[in-house]
Amino acid sequence: MNSLCTQFNLVAIKANPPVNSPGNQNRIVGTTPGRIRKLGGYQKHHHLPDGHTDAAQSFVRKVGQSKVKETADSLFTSIQSLFGYKRRDFQYTCEDGFAWIKTPDFDLQIRVDQCPQDPKNYLLTTEIVALHTEKIATDPRFHNCFTHHCDHLIVEFASPIQIEDKIDTLEDIPELAKAMTYEPDGSAFELKLPKLDLNIYVDESAITFSLLTLRDLGKLLDHSQKAFDILACANLGLRLR
Repeated sequence: MNSLCTQFNLVAIKANPPVNSPGNQNRIVGTTPGRIRKLGGYQKHHHLPDGHTDAAQSFVRKVGQSKVKETADSLFTSIQSLFGYKRRDFQYTCEDGFAWIKTPDFDLQIRVDQCPQDPKNYLLTTEIVALHTEKIATDPRFHNCFTHHCDHLIVEFASPIQIEDKIDTLEDIPELAKAMTYEPDGSAFELKLPKLDLNIYVDESAITFSLLTLRDLGKLLDHSQKAFDILACANLGLRLR
């Protein structure tokens, strides 16, 4: 493998990045769907939203607060047990359907939102928004803590890329061409790489990595790095920084 190929800079994951930041933004994310009426704050006199509005989103955040707190408290306990942080090492807030946990090694958010595809469903999202040290990305404790919560690595490009050009480049590489499907209008493409147990989805704004089989955060990060090296060395023009 060409040593000049770009490597993942997971420590570049930033919380609240500057609007004009020149670098790409990386996120480790997982979502769990459910029915709004099953949330702890939902009462018999409530009515399920039949559309997507600001009021509906606020309602979901309100009735989903207990779900967010339950998840955040559970993660807080796991993090404390696995990493041995002291009370003063943590920052923890949880209100209005949103939680934020900051630690010496990473920061994460937990939130509940109305599902974009179905107004009567919710999505519970766990998102690691910052890694403060390089070693934490390879720490088994980190993997064990978040494997069941996070199953996507998303790299948001600093500026839009030309998807049609990337498709043309991949179609000239037989092994990758066979693994690729794309939208008829050339707006996005997908690569399935069974040898790496990896699915890759790319549109003009981001590249998303996920495993084809069971959740395994350590495997996802490792195999995504290998796949990105392949794409970078194929002169695809994708860069993380």
